[in-house]
Amino acid sequence: MENLQALWGNFRLSEEEDTAITLENEATREVQRKGELCLIGKIWMDRSIGKNIIEATMAKIWTLSKQAKFTEVGSNVFIISFANHADRGRVIEGRPWLFDKHIFVIDLFDGFTQPSSMKFDSAAMWVQLHNMPLVGINKECGERIGRSLGEVEYVDVEEDNVAWGSFLRLRVRMNLFKPLARGRTTMLNGMKYWIPIQYEKLPRFCFDCGRILHEDGVCGMGQMVEE
Repeated sequence: MENLQALWGNFRLSEEEDTAITLENEATREVQRKGELCLIGKIWMDRSIGKNIIEATMAKIWTLSKQAKFTEVGSNVFIISFANHADRGRVIEGRPWLFDKHIFVIDLFDGFTQPSSMKFDSAAMWVQLHNMPLVGINKECGERIGRSLGEVEYVDVEEDNVAWGSFLRLRVRMNLFKPLARGRTTMLNGMKYWIPIQYEKLPRFCFDCGRILHEDGVCGMGQMVEE
């Protein structure tokens, strides 16, 4: 079927095929309301995972008030339906999630994007910035370093925006096709500091190029990836 779809893509649409049929109505709005209790996610594995297996496995990990229901809409792509907003929020806040050590990217439900167009190429990751000068363990410095890694979603600080401790913790949405950063060089008060980075719940990644995902399964160092 995929080969047939690719073949059809080489042909020009007929007038009848190119005439848009308006679908938006009360029924689609009802689906949107249902989606408020849903998330959508993809497990990045070469082999397909049955929904019964993923349902049972994640039920043990998530320990929700009621087991979430998985509906497959693509290859290892699932709509995840929850019994209540609290369970849904627990899964959102607990990201990133792993399945058999592979990244399980979970995002908010989007009813308007076709499954074939969903990317799942970024994920919210918790990172720790270690050995920082104490004066730099604050929200603004965390955001500045975090923006070099991706989109900063949250910096774990106290009400005064300071978080003294052994590291500064932040959640960053990162591009999974970029190599994982080992650290960042910073400048403070005219002095350079090397800030090592550690990742919480780190999934499987390539030790050759440092990426979690590869384009077309080929390592950036020119080697094939093996599961």
